Amino acid sequence: MTSSAQELSRTERNLWSAIVGEALAHLKYNAFAHKALEEGYPEVAQIFQEVAGAETIHGLNHLRVAGEVHSTIENLRVVTEGESREFSTMYPRMIRDAQSDGRQDAADSFALALEREQHHQTIFARALTQLETRQGREGTAAQVVPSHPVDFPQPAQAPIERVSAEELPAPAAPATRAVEPELVTVSPDLAVGEGPDAIDLNTYVAATIEVDKERFRVANLGRLREVVFGAQDGILSTVALVTSVAVAIGDGATVLVAGLAAALAGMISMATGAYLGSRAEQDVQRAEIAREAQELEENPAEEFAELVVVLQREGRSFQEANALASEIAQDKEAWLNTLVEKELGISVEETTNPVKDALVMGVSFVVAAMIPILPYLFLAGWTAITVSVAGALVGLFVLGMGKGRMVSKSPLLQGLEILVIGIISAAIGFALGDLVPRLFT
Repeated sequence: MTSSAQELSRTERNLWSAIVGEALAHLKYNAFAHKALEEGYPEVAQIFQEVAGAETIHGLNHLRVAGEVHSTIENLRVVTEGESREFSTMYPRMIRDAQSDGRQDAADSFALALEREQHHQTIFARALTQLETRQGREGTAAQVVPSHPVDFPQPAQAPIERVSAEELPAPAAPATRAVEPELVTVSPDLAVGEGPDAIDLNTYVAATIEVDKERFRVANLGRLREVVFGAQDGILSTVALVTSVAVAIGDGATVLVAGLAAALAGMISMATGAYLGSRAEQDVQRAEIAREAQELEENPAEEFAELVVVLQREGRSFQEANALASEIAQDKEAWLNTLVEKELGISVEETTNPVKDALVMGVSFVVAAMIPILPYLFLAGWTAITVSVAGALVGLFVLGMGKGRMVSKSPLLQGLEILVIGIISAAIGFALGDLVPRLFT
């Protein structure tokens, strides 16, 4: 928008009203499409997405007619300044307002958007500098009309709602100089909260992002159990089996068939067990949360007393615990979540995924099981047995060291621990393959 809102003609005001309306419709229809997919209505989602695409075409045409589509270099200047304004002024104000209104969900959404706007400003500014360098320009460049203008599809005529100038968004003045590709930081004077308890806005935004990252990191580390258990069992059970068969029979084809059959059966068994176990754990947690919610509805006084006791056991006095419980109890959802986490020891956010746990367990098992099997595909006799056992022991040692690094324990000790178990397993397999045939000959 190149002129102030008060100087716009009725048609120009109508154009901007239509642009805002089309943009909002595009966002809403895409959001509605995602919701329809979540609820299992793909045919409705497709309708929403098709109409959203049409709204995009309408909006593009309105922008062209309004004279907002300039040369690429001028477009980059405008959006670079606009992105800088969004994360340095607009979103900080919105975060403070959301905090004041008690809307933490909105504050988190604004904070995440603020962080991404910083990235957007950086890449736009970098592209602007590169384009100016390529064209040999410095400072302000004259607007260039593209030699091959894009013809947007024309929308069908429809009545346009007229709005007053005050209802229109503030115009974005075009930049008068190139912006260097440096990350523009939020002013250190901006903060969330007031007084001595205020938090620097940059710190608050970083903390919001870090909380989400840590949640996903811990959830992924929780699957370390499936990886270690699946891989360890795949190596141990398979090396014992193929070693005993190889020592007893000595036929490579038989060893391969036995090993592959064991790997396939083990993969199915481990994946099924992981799925059923995770599903059972998930069902139990959901049932306990539902029971706690019912108790909160039926007997809030008793649940409030339980909350006070739980808070006291964390080292607070009765007065402190009672005051904190009263504050928490003002929000029933926060009240329930606190009881679930502190009384039941259950996370209100589901971190288990039965399908993903099953896939991790099954894949870990079959991949690890191939380590002692593969040598029999290329070698024979005692050479194959030796390489198979050695490969299995090395795999176990590496697995143990990796687990040690992830859980911040001695990698060497963790590797040796699993290595000893592997040696025992291989020895048992060798003994069975050597001794059992002698008993029947």
